[in-house]
Amino acid sequence: MELFLSFVLSTLISVLLMPVLIKSAKHLGMLDEPDERKVHIKAIPRCGGLGLSFATLFTILILAPFNPPYSSLLIGGSIIVFFGILDDIFNLNYKWKFFGQFIAVIFVLYQGIYLKCLPFAGLNDASLWVAYPLSFIFVVGVTNAVNLSDGLDGLAAGIMLMTLASVAFFADFVGGKDLALVALALIGGILGFLRFNSHPAVVFMGDTGSQFIGFMAAFLCIYLVENVYVTLNPALPLLLLGLPVLDTLMVMSQRIYIGKSPFSPDKRHIHHRLLALGFSHAEAVSCIYALQSLFLLAAFLLRYQSDFAVLGVYLLICGTILALFMVAKQLGWRLRLEHDPADRRRGVLRRFKWLYWGCRLYIEFALILFIWVMIYAMYKSFSFFSELEPVFLASFAATVLLMLLLKMPMLNALIKLCVYITATFSGFILTSDHFNLQFIDWIVFSYLIGLMAVIFIGIRVTRRNIFSFSTQDLLISLFAVAAVFLSETPFPVNFLFKLLCLAYAVEYLFNFQLRAYRTLKISALIAGSMVFVILLRGYDVRSDLISPVENSPYSAIVN
Repeated sequence: MELFLSFVLSTLISVLLMPVLIKSAKHLGMLDEPDERKVHIKAIPRCGGLGLSFATLFTILILAPFNPPYSSLLIGGSIIVFFGILDDIFNLNYKWKFFGQFIAVIFVLYQGIYLKCLPFAGLNDASLWVAYPLSFIFVVGVTNAVNLSDGLDGLAAGIMLMTLASVAFFADFVGGKDLALVALALIGGILGFLRFNSHPAVVFMGDTGSQFIGFMAAFLCIYLVENVYVTLNPALPLLLLGLPVLDTLMVMSQRIYIGKSPFSPDKRHIHHRLLALGFSHAEAVSCIYALQSLFLLAAFLLRYQSDFAVLGVYLLICGTILALFMVAKQLGWRLRLEHDPADRRRGVLRRFKWLYWGCRLYIEFALILFIWVMIYAMYKSFSFFSELEPVFLASFAATVLLMLLLKMPMLNALIKLCVYITATFSGFILTSDHFNLQFIDWIVFSYLIGLMAVIFIGIRVTRRNIFSFSTQDLLISLFAVAAVFLSETPFPVNFLFKLLCLAYAVEYLFNFQLRAYRTLKISALIAGSMVFVILLRGYDVRSDLISPVENSPYSAIVN
């Protein structure tokens, strides 16, 4: 449950910080003004990186062991964040940015995270005179590659989310709990940010966020193959970080070829090329997600293969991508001459006007029913709730007060997070294994299938300016497909299915401002707070007997 708590805590902090930082961006001097090489046309706050990095670092500080190498990642990441904030405020010269990266990378390398085994060099550790420089070049290169690739809404954050999910999967597979915990903390911070960064974005991560996630991802990939999962091919980080590395090498080599500085700004990045080929903003991001998933699929399939196979496949994928761009340029091919924003949702369903209201009412009360069933199940399953009835009533009063005090954007973000947490926790609680009643699974899944059918109808009768799918939905789909093919038991698939059903239900509802949804919001806050208390008490909800985990570091917090 420490892994789940790491993800939830980081996501919660990130989601709560974003609205505050967005409103404070002008006073902090962290506004991204448009120019000739940028896609956005108005000033947008670039303080999202501050929120996601704080959420990640705080979670790591609280949950991860404070000893090398994790303490070095904490300190090195803080150095990157410090120089990133200065850059976002004062637009530092690239030499100062490199100076900050130099200090942070050298510090972490000295603490023991570096490339010990090199491709084509056998199984013996490489000389430090070779390993340190190569590790330095790799980490600094990835840090700047992610920074340079952050050109469209949700682009860099989504790519790194996919990479870190792969790192967490590999680490958890071999019992590398601490590495998975750090990766999930970073994933939670990014998810909280992506909630506000998916197109059209209301906040950017800035250099603070892009350098931070690039720095952390590079070192986590190294630590995975060198210390946690040593049977993995040492060249695997190249595939895990495939597209940002390709993009940076391609752009810098072209700049050098025409006699320009490799750090000079232009529109040669992959996302710029896709936009020039007629792809819309969301289509370009989706295409890049698909390309990165290709690198990650190759990493999974080749994780135990030879150095030649890994590097050969990486070069093959890169060569194919570059060849496709070259052919498209030679032929003058374009996806479309101009983006057509017309709403193509048509059909007989829109003739029934009552469906527009009926679907919303059904989804609202179906969510309320599900949440209160969860509350009842948690109350019955965990005995300490019955012992804390006065505290529970006080929490209810605090929840109502919270709704009155918090401003609507922050409150809605918190409520959505509570629904997601409740939906995730239902994967543990509302099962036949937990209640020893076989019909529970059939009831829950029949209910969820009916809910998804109503959501689908609701989307078809709702115009795109009210509800539309985003690049975040593609990310969710990719994770769902991965869960289906990678899981060895049905639990992860069932778990993800419940999460997706309830997540889309609340996302659909909260796009409408005509109803307050007060009952739903209060219910979600109560359920979310109960789940958080269970996590703090260190309960192992997947065990057959619901009992506190022995020697849990969180039991003392409550007890």
